[in-house]
Amino acid sequence: MVEILRCQNYSFQYNNSQKLSLNKLNFSVDQGDFVILIGDTGSGKSTLLKQFLPELLTGKVLSGQINSQYSRDANHFAYVSQFVDNQIVMETPKDELEFVLDNQGCNDNEISMRIAEIASYLGIVDLLEQEVSHLSGGQKQLVNLASALVLKPQVLLLDEPTAQLDPVASEKLLQIIHKLNQDFNLTVLLVEHEIEKEVSFANRLMILEKGKLILDEPIKQGLSKIFQAKHYRNYLTQIDRLALELNFKSVDLPLSNQQLTKLISKKTSNLQYVKPENKSKTNSIFSVKNLSFRFDFNGRKILNRINFQLEEGGSYCIVGPNGVGKTTLLKVLTQQLKPQTGKIKFLNKKITNDFYRQVFVLPQNPANLFIKATVKAELEFQLKENHSQKNLSEVLSEFSLEGLEEYSPYDLSGGQQEFLALALGFIKNPKILFLDEPTKGLDPNKRILLSKLLKDFQSEKKTVLINSHDLLFAADYADYVAMMFNGNLSQFQTPSDFFADKFFYTTEINKALRDIFPQALIWKDIKKIES
Repeated sequence: MVEILRCQNYSFQYNNSQKLSLNKLNFSVDQGDFVILIGDTGSGKSTLLKQFLPELLTGKVLSGQINSQYSRDANHFAYVSQFVDNQIVMETPKDELEFVLDNQGCNDNEISMRIAEIASYLGIVDLLEQEVSHLSGGQKQLVNLASALVLKPQVLLLDEPTAQLDPVASEKLLQIIHKLNQDFNLTVLLVEHEIEKEVSFANRLMILEKGKLILDEPIKQGLSKIFQAKHYRNYLTQIDRLALELNFKSVDLPLSNQQLTKLISKKTSNLQYVKPENKSKTNSIFSVKNLSFRFDFNGRKILNRINFQLEEGGSYCIVGPNGVGKTTLLKVLTQQLKPQTGKIKFLNKKITNDFYRQVFVLPQNPANLFIKATVKAELEFQLKENHSQKNLSEVLSEFSLEGLEEYSPYDLSGGQQEFLALALGFIKNPKILFLDEPTKGLDPNKRILLSKLLKDFQSEKKTVLINSHDLLFAADYADYVAMMFNGNLSQFQTPSDFFADKFFYTTEINKALRDIFPQALIWKDIKKIES
């Protein structure tokens, strides 16, 4: 293979930081490589991707160099950020794509042809004339990818590109990227925390830890090694994790669902499904009746006669495709948008003006909540404002923000921003948390920590309502799950009931084992029978 990139003893530091973000990195990339880069939230993964486009850098190279066969510019390296709102500058996707191509000197005919081709390829033709402000986070991410691919780059730098995509759109996107990699020998560097599907397409696995490269292996050997490293075990796919936990011999990683099915079917007499505890009924805290909403008087109904109730101490998760109104629903429930019809009750009473004091809303973009110059100032302000009994050091420790006190909230990684915003919410001590995609940007260990924090919150008879594309988190954490589509919301069901009959909207373990253990959703649901 032809080497196209090489990092030699490369170190980098942000202007506002005293520590190295990247520390003496040494690796090379060949043309056509599909590299998955994983690591803890804030370990330097996004920072590394940005090094290949100097225009994105806001710091200094302290040692080493990057050698590239291509000019390190937007014609050869295409970057898609984890922050979906940071890349779109025009009012519509069509305007955005025209702007990108016009800047590269393309004529009108070429601009029209390229937009037609990429929009058809990514399935965004119907979005081209829509206002960007009306698009969901997932739809914006598809527009960002289109803007990257429309320039026909040699190297694709993807920073959690599926974080805000629904499961079906996510899988389609990865298949497209895989096809580009295979058909055009396009080199792909992909930062991800969730690698359920990605491992089937990649040929290399790399791990960054505190700015240092601690693993760089072919995908098979890399997966085997991270199972041996307890800290990284949760990064494994659910399929591979179950096979390794059950100590199946001589498995060739990564395993497909079909391969796991065959392995498990031979051992069913020695295995059992571990049934989760059912949650007992409690008092209603929040209820919705016949709720409807549309943006324009003659427009389509985004929400159509929605009915549900939330109980004290319960956790509820809403899943569904991009653009079906999940975020709009949260905004209507929390009085940011006014419904056309319907009733909303809190504590069995009509919502009053002080409702916002008793709830916390985490938006898709947590940076919208920040108002201070540093993490420390942000937390201290909220602690004082809410007369909290907690002190700063407690909050920093609880939400894994230690060492980030003097950072600007806007300079944090996506996952760190999520945890800072959640810390602000917990300081408020609300009765209900409304969370819009809270797991995006979080590594698997941070997702487990989030689950624990939310469970502790619920133990005080408080309630959580989440929008999420993260089916694994929904299956493992939520007490009840519902699906939204075409303005309608299904009934909330327990995860085992909700996911059991789904074809696409379910976990990989359920897909693989539904004929053997129909209610199994995650690797922990299957255990060996103790003799």
